[in-house]
Amino acid sequence: MKKTITILAAITSLLAACTPTPKETDGLCHIHGTVNERFEGKKIFLVPVNGPATMETVDSVVITNGKFAFQSEPGEMKSIRIDFRYRIGVEDLLLVMEPGDVEVVIDTISSGKGTPMNDTLQGWKERTMQYYRSLNPLHQKRKEAEKAGDKATAEAIKAEMERLGKAYKKDSRALADRLKEGPLYEFLDSRFPRSYQKKLPDGTITTVEVEY
Repeated sequence: MKKTITILAAITSLLAACTPTPKETDGLCHIHGTVNERFEGKKIFLVPVNGPATMETVDSVVITNGKFAFQSEPGEMKSIRIDFRYRIGVEDLLLVMEPGDVEVVIDTISSGKGTPMNDTLQGWKERTMQYYRSLNPLHQKRKEAEKAGDKATAEAIKAEMERLGKAYKKDSRALADRLKEGPLYEFLDSRFPRSYQKKLPDGTITTVEVEY
């Protein structure tokens, strides 16, 4: 009898360990954030990327002990931002609202990870930052070459900038194609479309295919 009770207790313990917590099964996106202590007591907002920002669609909390938390229904993209009065030097953070826990850091360079789409979004953001880090010094060098009248160097730098831009756009479009659907796909597809509508001088509308 004692042995049977011990076995039952072990099974019960195992089942309890394997049972998801309510937070894991409620279908909501749970955001857990940290922020610099200088924002203690300030408000931070969760704002929809698309559609109107109203009292009904924007959520806000007060930062306490350098931390904050939001929860949201899944299915869209939202942005976390500090109160506009204190926002200088702080990067807004774009997130995908999907079920699960997302750990975010709000700072000069903000980040968010923890769910599949937000991990993917963070990777794309890092690729974007890499692109601009490569591009910015080239802008300066091109200006210097143009100022010095060195057309050959300026044109060579321009060609390199165009090459970097094309590679970045190609990578971003390829990511959208891999996703195929969902909020992050829609976000990338709107910025790196396969085609767009163009109005011709005679007033007709034509579809222009974009090459990547």
